[in-house]
Amino acid sequence: MFEAFVLVCMIGNSNICHTLKDLEGPYETKQECIVRTYEMAADLPDYMPMFQALKYKCFEDKESDKMRINYGNKDTQRHNEGSHDKWGSETTH
Repeated sequence: MFEAFVLVCMIGNSNICHTLKDLEGPYETKQECIVRTYEMAADLPDYMPMFQALKYKCFEDKESDKMRINYGNKDTQRHNEGSHDKWGSETTH
């Protein structure tokens, strides 16, 4: 089972960021989880219009309890799997 997370940052100020956790999962497959992160990103303007989705991560259930995000340093990159520049190509399969 996989849980979806999306890192969103304020447009024009990447120092103001939030990690959004999906409320609909968990998902049976990683692909279903990734699709959900795209849905979350698409809905973002309706709920947080000043923010943009930058990265996503699909954790297996046991991994999500250990997640720690440290904004503003190299540890953040370690916890984020996908970024917005890859989104279009991954959901077209």
